[in-house]
Parts: sequence; structure tokens; C-alpha cells
Amino acid sequence: MSDQFIKTITKNKYFRAYALDGTNFVREAATAHNTSRLASIVLGRGLLATTLTAQSVLKGEERLAIQINGRGPIGNIVVEADAKGSVRGYVTNSQIEPVFDEQGQLDVAEAVGKNGFLQVTKFAPYSNPYIGQSQLVSGEIGDDFTYYLAQSEQIPSVVGVSVYMNTDDTVESAGGFLIQALPDATDAAIDELETAIKGLKPLSDMLVDGYTPLEILEDVFGKGEVEILQVAGVGLAAEPSKDDYRDMLTTLPATEVQAMIDEDDGAEVVGKFSGKRYFFTSQELRDVILEINAKNAE
Repeated sequence: MSDQFIKTITKNKYFRAYALDGTNFVREAATAHNTSRLASIVLGRGLLATTLTAQSVLKGEERLAIQINGRGPIGNIVVEADAKGSVRGYVTNSQIEPVFDEQGQLDVAEAVGKNGFLQVTKFAPYSNPYIGQSQLVSGEIGDDFTYYLAQSEQIPSVVGVSVYMNTDDTVESAGGFLIQALPDATDAAIDELETAIKGLKPLSDMLVDGYTPLEILEDVFGKGEVEILQVAGVGLAAEPSKDDYRDMLTTLPATEVQAMIDEDDGAEVVGKFSGKRYFFTSQELRDVILEINAKNAE
């Protein structure tokens, strides 16, 4: 089941605004990676922010890969997304222990750290990848994407993302928004937006209360003040199957595959993005070697 993403423009043509409900794909990712409560929040925020950014800057067959390393205990946050609404990601330390702030709340910034960078790589067909980078400003992820878009993409933006957890450490709701100033936006309009953002009901409360993506944006700009340009589904990217991984094994030297048989009596492949595990028996690997040798003999 896919989640919903919307792209809108304000009726005064000053702002482009995006919002999404990513509850399902964040929940699925947390389940697939068996993440702890804090890791689920960090991973979820990364998935949401990357999806929103991808929808705002990509087109056609372009893809986006982000990596955040703030030197915090969560390790690396790696997410990939495309223009068609597919996203996938993982964190290095999926079982990170709770870290609390002074108010006793889980401390995302401390888990991520801010002594590092947000790196964004944009891939487009038939051209070299574009790599942009900005220093982390808070480790809260939404703020860091906001800063990146302003510094590297030269787009005045604000990114808000939130993941709300149940008491049993499952994902209750997840969503976010991205707002970008258009060339005609006046200083007064930008000031009004900043005031509106500061006075917003907490995003986590909106999600728990069942706000739709449109209702989130109407809370910012006012009811009836945004025009929907696009409604689309977003969700986790399809992961390689066991057959796909088998095809990858046939590209290895036969000696490497034979070593898997000799040393481990088989091989286990773990998808970094999906967390899925596939085991290849010794006989399956022998069949792979036969295929490799047949290709080499052609």
C-alpha cells in the first residue's frame, strides 16, 4: 500500500509546497530493519526528508542519494529516492540505545550528531553525478535539509518531518512538508510564512490527529489558499529478489564463489536497504560456478 504525496502552489504564486503521509513506508522500513525506537525515528525522518527533496528537485529518470554522518552514535544515514516516488534507506546502528535530552525526550540531534555533513548526490541519465554538500546545523534532519537546499541548491526552503511512535515501539504516524519560495515571493510574504511556521501546531500532533497532507499545508497558508498540482503515491523501492542476487553472483570470478563453498558451505546475502536475507546452498553455488564457466567458454 502506497502513501500519499501532494504538490501544490499557493494561489498568490509565492510558494511551492509539498506534503506527504509516509506512515506506511516508514513503518515498513522500521520493521524490515528491526530498528530500535530511536533508530526508527532517525531513519524515518531521513526517508521523509529525502522523499520530499527528491520530489522537489528531480524529474524523469533522475535519482537522489543522501548520506548524513554527524559522528553521532547512529552512524551513517543513507537514503536513496527517485522522481517516481520510490525510496529506500538504512542507518548503520539500527539498534541504537535511547539517548535523552534535558526534557527526557528521545534526542535525535544527539543520536545523529552535527559534527559532519549532509551529502546529496544527484544521478541523471547520460551525465556525470552532481554532488552537493552542506554542514549539519542541528542533527534534527529537517533543519539540515532546509540548510542544504538554501546553501547548495540556492532555494529558500523549510523542511519539517516527524515520526510519532507507539508505546510498543512501532510507528504510529510519519509525515512532513517542504515549502519553497518562488521568484515572485515578496519579503513580506516570506516574513508571514516564517511567522506562520513558528505558530504551527507541532507536526507530530497533526499526524496523530489524522491531518491529511493537504490539511497540513492549509494549516500553514490557510484553508483554500493552496492549489493542488499533483497527487501521487510514494513507497519503499522494490528490492532485488533472490534470483536478482543470483545473477549478481554469476558476475564474480568462479574462484570467489568456490571460496564461499569451501569456507562457509554456502553464502548469505543481506540487502542493506531491505534487511532481507537470502541463503545460497553449496549446490546452488556450484550451479552458479557452472554458469560462470559456461559464459567464460563462449
